[in-house]
Amino acid sequence: MRHSKLAIILLLFIWNGLLSQEPARKLSLDLSRATFNEFVDQFETRTGIRVYFRPDWFGEIRVDYRRDSVTPEEAIREVLKGTGLHYGFVSSSAIVILPERRLNTSLPEILSVEALQGSSDAKREYMGINGSQYIQGTRPEQITRTITVGDPSSRTSRSVARVKGKLVHVETGEPVAGATMVILESGKGGISDQYGNVAMALAPGRYSAQFSFIGMEKLNAALEVYSDGEFKLEMRPAVIALNEVQILGEQYRDISSTDIGVERFSMKSLKQLPVFMGERDVIKISKLLPGITSAGEASTGVNVRGGNVDQNIFYINRLPVYNTSHLFGFFSAFNSDIIRDFSVYKGNVPVNYGGRLSSVFNILTRKGNNKIYTAHAGISPVSAHLTFEGPLRKDHSSFIVSGRSSYSDWILRRIDDPEISNSDAFFYDVAASMNFEPGEKNTLQLFYYQSFDDFRYAELTDYEYANRGGSLNWSRNISPALTSKVTATASAYRFRNADKSEISRAYSHEYLLNHNEVLADFTWVPAIRHSVEFGSNLIYYRLDRGVVEPYGPSSIRKRLDLGFEHGVEGSFFISDDMSLLSWLNLYGGFRYSYYSKLGPETVMLYESGKPKTENTIVDSLSFGKFSPVRFNSGPELRIAMNMKGGQNTSFKLAFNQMRQYLFMLSNTVTISPTDQWKLSDYHIDPQTGYQFSAGAYHIFPGIGVSGSVELYYKYSKDIVEYRDGADFVNIPLTETQVLQGSQNAYGAELMLQKTSGRLNGWINYTLSRSEMLVAGDTESESINHGNPYPSNYDRPHVLNLVANYHVNRRFSVASNVVFMSGRPVTFPASLYYIKEVAYIDYYARNEFRVPDYFRVDLSLTVEGNLKAEKLMHSTWSFNVYNLLGRKNPQSIFFRSEDFFVRGYAFSVIGVPVFTLSWNVKLGNYESN
Repeated sequence: MRHSKLAIILLLFIWNGLLSQEPARKLSLDLSRATFNEFVDQFETRTGIRVYFRPDWFGEIRVDYRRDSVTPEEAIREVLKGTGLHYGFVSSSAIVILPERRLNTSLPEILSVEALQGSSDAKREYMGINGSQYIQGTRPEQITRTITVGDPSSRTSRSVARVKGKLVHVETGEPVAGATMVILESGKGGISDQYGNVAMALAPGRYSAQFSFIGMEKLNAALEVYSDGEFKLEMRPAVIALNEVQILGEQYRDISSTDIGVERFSMKSLKQLPVFMGERDVIKISKLLPGITSAGEASTGVNVRGGNVDQNIFYINRLPVYNTSHLFGFFSAFNSDIIRDFSVYKGNVPVNYGGRLSSVFNILTRKGNNKIYTAHAGISPVSAHLTFEGPLRKDHSSFIVSGRSSYSDWILRRIDDPEISNSDAFFYDVAASMNFEPGEKNTLQLFYYQSFDDFRYAELTDYEYANRGGSLNWSRNISPALTSKVTATASAYRFRNADKSEISRAYSHEYLLNHNEVLADFTWVPAIRHSVEFGSNLIYYRLDRGVVEPYGPSSIRKRLDLGFEHGVEGSFFISDDMSLLSWLNLYGGFRYSYYSKLGPETVMLYESGKPKTENTIVDSLSFGKFSPVRFNSGPELRIAMNMKGGQNTSFKLAFNQMRQYLFMLSNTVTISPTDQWKLSDYHIDPQTGYQFSAGAYHIFPGIGVSGSVELYYKYSKDIVEYRDGADFVNIPLTETQVLQGSQNAYGAELMLQKTSGRLNGWINYTLSRSEMLVAGDTESESINHGNPYPSNYDRPHVLNLVANYHVNRRFSVASNVVFMSGRPVTFPASLYYIKEVAYIDYYARNEFRVPDYFRVDLSLTVEGNLKAEKLMHSTWSFNVYNLLGRKNPQSIFFRSEDFFVRGYAFSVIGVPVFTLSWNVKLGNYESN
């Protein structure tokens, strides 16, 4: 019977979301004690609408219904009232009746590909994942569901409806950030934010929408828009056949958005890359991207497009972190277990970010599984880590806690060097997050982070440094057209070190930086392909530069108080992102930032026209508590344009302006924990940067390859440089130790990325230059006699190759290849003596370079079995760092020996480093 065949009903599920539609037909019915079958016969005869149901659901139900001139929907609704059954239109000529209010919104896993194609007797092979049956093969790309936005009974009279969706992971309930929603008729779309929200304005009507994200099934849906409204969509992990591996990249974003100089990655897509000492590291991964380098192996921070390390800001859930390293840069301070994805903005930076000239690193953590409790753990040669997560209230709130701690002393004890074997190294980091959804319109996240390092080098030096902070993030959908995000953060960075290398000069020093910030950010979608963002932020800085104390009874060093600093930084911003034509997108942003150095403070005044030294002080100024010492402000323009050259090609132009009011005091190329952050003050001007960039992007259809070329020119002024022999511990007057100049950086970044097939990865090449110019009024206030010189981070040629080959779903082999030009150094030219006192004459600043850097890494990853029903799943990873054992020089230093100056190259890692790590998680292969 046509009314009772379950297969027919199941096939209709692919239309999904089952939208109630109201045909224009009217009918009259006069039924008394009729069976439901009799009602359906008359209904179908008079309306031409087919009704699908199971007769046994109605049993002995009788229908008494007498109405004139009613719509088909009114008749069905009134007859089903009180039965516990529900209906849905799959088209204007078909209705399905089911016992559930929420009809299934996905293709049932029990259907085979042949069933979808009309074949009833073909056999298929299935693959079990997460307890359900997944088809081995690719599902046909077709409409799999219908999404209703707004109320069908109250169609809007306006020409535009505000549509807002929330995309979440079907198994964990976590937001899917960075997913694309594309309207196929127009080719326009949107990108989900960190909360999984995607918004756009559409004219009421029916659309074909496509949703996609890396590692997720591509989903096609019929989008029925009636009026302003919201929807929630669950996305599934990608169904991957055993003979195929595919990673869905963000190629659409590169073509459709105005983003330029932006890199985005999810941790899940990078889990097979080679690592150092078994530790997956987002900072080291970022160094494999174009335009991002570092000073060397053991170096804190990164250099982006020729800039200094202090020109980058790192956020984790909008919490700023001021020292991102463990063990002086060997490992990052972020545990990858809790990271969901990260983005790097190095070209056109959004207006809601500011404060640094070169880049913004934005790290987002996972929000925790809001459906089941689960855990992850792992061990490596130097550390162990554990993550636990689960629901606080199922489907509505969740938590996640992650911790990592080192046990690396056993390695140091086995090194045949007395100083190293008598050293100690320890670090840990903790991150925790609680996430709530108090209603459909609100999302609340509480986040806490802490990291700690303690290193003792023999009996010579002690280092201790830590980050600590928390953030509160509240997102609210005020209306389908307006979203607000309010964030409050409190971050602290401190260090303590003791230098005991000279007993008579031994000292200890403590330092503390507090960063407290409030941010309000609003997004308004007023029309189709039009988005406006606006908001404001306010930061309060408190720096305790610390007290330098004599260490031990034999030290003759005098106590020195470096003092406190206070400052306020804020901004107002607005941006407009719109599509003027089908091939032209424009982004215009305006940010106005301001800064005030606050008292109490005593400022020294120096003799005009002479270098700032203690000998040229002529007077002083005193400022009371919270009195403005100096005020700075200025505009920051952010402009971008995207011109599409077809569906797979785009060309972009951008201009970016940034201001920086905070900088780092460091007179070494490799950043150390003792380097101090310092506020701009009465004598030291804020830094300003201007960047022009252009890019071309192309997707090669069918082969999963995308390519890009980006060109940039960056001019920065008032960049802080340091006098020869600058001392920030013994001299409290910072302005006497620093100089300011300008920087020119330019380059070309080429990248090819393959995101599908057994072999995937990327290759990029960067050709760049970075030059400094410090030309003061006098020779002593100039560097290199006032002539341009290469900056400390100038690397003209950088090549990165990342390749990952999946032998099958359980075995994969990956390799990194890194080549970099050697960084600049200054060599001594001659050694001479005057009255038995040695003097060294140097060549021009940074005239020479250390040898080029070259490294090859290799890894083998072995997954556990692929059984769907299992308690836990484990992964073994074998890594070789520096496979060729190349001794890449970190630096060149010189010693005066027997009336000669001899040069020595220092290499941090000059041998292959072999590691074996093990990770385990509850659940199966596909579990998060």
